[in-house]
Amino acid sequence: QRLIDKIEKNKDDIIVLEEDRLDDAEVVIVSYGIAARTAFWPMQMARDEGIRVGMLRLVTVWPFPEEQIRDLAGRVNGIVVPEINMGQIVREVERCAAGQTQVLSVPHPGGGIHDPQAVLGAIRKAAGR
Repeated sequence: QRLIDKIEKNKDDIIVLEEDRLDDAEVVIVSYGIAARTAFWPMQMARDEGIRVGMLRLVTVWPFPEEQIRDLAGRVNGIVVPEINMGQIVREVERCAAGQTQVLSVPHPGGGIHDPQAVLGAIRKAAGR
C-alpha cells in the first residue's frame, strides 16, 4: 500500500503527456507509441476536411491519466483510440470517459502500422460525418 500511495501522491510528476490541438478539438485521438506517430497524418487530413481533431499522446501509460481523459470526454464529440494490439488501452479510455462521449477503437494486431484511412474513418464517425 505504501508504494501505491507514493505513486498516487506523485502521479502529476509521473504522468507525461503530449497535447496537440486540443484547445478547439471536437474529436480527440488518444494513443501511444508508434500508433500515435501514424495518427498525425489522419489528424491533418481530417483538419483539412474541417474536422477539428486534436491528439493526446500518452508518453507514460501508467499511472493512467484518468483526470485528463475524463475532462476531454466531457467536452468532445468522440475519442478515437488507435492501438497496435486488439484494444487494451481503449478499455481504460472507456472507463475514464464514463459514457460522456463515444469512444472508438481502431485496433491493429501488428505486423505493420495502421492504414491512415482506418484512423480517418474513425475520426469522421466520431465527428458525425
